[in-house]
Amino acid sequence: MARVKFDHVYKRFGKVEIVHDINLDIQDKEFLVLVGPSGCGKSTCLRMVAGLEELSEGDISIGDRIVNGVAPKDRDIAMV
Repeated sequence: MARVKFDHVYKRFGKVEIVHDINLDIQDKEFLVLVGPSGCGKSTCLRMVAGLEELSEGDISIGDRIVNGVAPKDRDIAMV
């Protein structure tokens, strides 16, 4: 597993801001749980890491590579 980093990540659907300025640095072999009410952006964050949702702003890195423009199949990420 590699380090995953959110750097000032935003996600908007039209005028609605779903994810607002997320800054998160998850180190290799670190375990993280996202907890929150329905509709707060947990799944959207995971979908952005996997490449299933485009970011509105900011960068997501996997390892030392910024993956904003990388296709989902080339990210080596799986979701269940």
